[in-house]
Amino acid sequence: MYSAEACEHNLIHMVREDDYRDYFETAKSGIIYLDAVLRVKSLNKEAERVFGIDRSQVLGKRADIAFRAFGEKLTKLFTLSEYDDFHSANVRLKVREQVAYVHFDIVKLRESSGGVSGVIVIVQDVSAVRAAIKQIQTTQMLMSLGELAAGVAHHVRTPLTTISGYLQVMLGRLEDDRYTVGREVLETMLDEVSYINNVVKELILFAKPPIHKEPGANINRLLEEALRLTFSRLDREAVRIEKELAEYLPTLYADANLLKQALVNILQNALEAMPGTGVLTVRTWLHAELNMMVVAIGDTGPGVAPQILPRVFEPFYTTKLDRMGLGLPTSHRIVAEHGGFINISSDEGAGTKVHIYLPIVDDRVRQLAVAHQQILNLQ
Repeated sequence: MYSAEACEHNLIHMVREDDYRDYFETAKSGIIYLDAVLRVKSLNKEAERVFGIDRSQVLGKRADIAFRAFGEKLTKLFTLSEYDDFHSANVRLKVREQVAYVHFDIVKLRESSGGVSGVIVIVQDVSAVRAAIKQIQTTQMLMSLGELAAGVAHHVRTPLTTISGYLQVMLGRLEDDRYTVGREVLETMLDEVSYINNVVKELILFAKPPIHKEPGANINRLLEEALRLTFSRLDREAVRIEKELAEYLPTLYADANLLKQALVNILQNALEAMPGTGVLTVRTWLHAELNMMVVAIGDTGPGVAPQILPRVFEPFYTTKLDRMGLGLPTSHRIVAEHGGFINISSDEGAGTKVHIYLPIVDDRVRQLAVAHQQILNLQ
């Protein structure tokens, strides 16, 4: 509804000019008023502070000229053809040799005839907020690194202690630089070294998967191979498989070996959740709206406790004493490197469902953050 019509229907309470002026000058947000030809008619004290200018320097000038020193990205905001009636943008400004991050809300004012009578620009300095968010992110990263380091130390310390102990015993029994070593001692030490090597390999795979993408990856074929590999490892003959694999799915531009490794990790988790009998469901389909391939893997195990579910992708977090806790985090990382994401849902006593989303097109042209939120809203 246009302002004139709103006034006619008594929908707007017209404040006194003095009240308006007081609010305008004391507002916590910067306010700039431009006329129909985008000349600066007025701005308040907060806008002066944000831009580090005096209003006398810009009043009466076209906005693109008045604020030209702050760069092209800012001056484009004052071009009527660049946006609709409402537009928001974040701009990095350099003000008096200091960097500021500023959020802009631009609103076109229209006459009853529909023409533009002016523009209101709301200016908010979000530098402090951005700095706080960055500090929180840095803190979270350091905490994650600390947990990662603790996990590595936990899994490496025990075999190193065993190897060190054997070497000290052998050193104490040396005579004339000779020592006869029993086969079982060497086998134990080699096993411990092999375990450390596996930890390092898993950690490298999690930290930076060596992605070699090629066209032609068939998700159904990879899933079949992953199923055969997982069942041969775990020998789960009592578990029934229910498959529903969509036909004629497009192939992916992907690293087939790494995707198969990610599927094996997830399938292994599902089978280990059903130590006796159970049903493993495997489905694939094409999500046409998102232009993504979907792989769904479900089990009939006891499910994941609500307090554990948010942590399943944390490295070295595991409830299994004989596991390193890098399987799901590595799968998550591999899928992310392909431009996709994994969503896990679980109810205690009702099993767990894992949905893997993989983009059919190159991930660089997708906005997966939006897609991820859409999926979470649908489930």
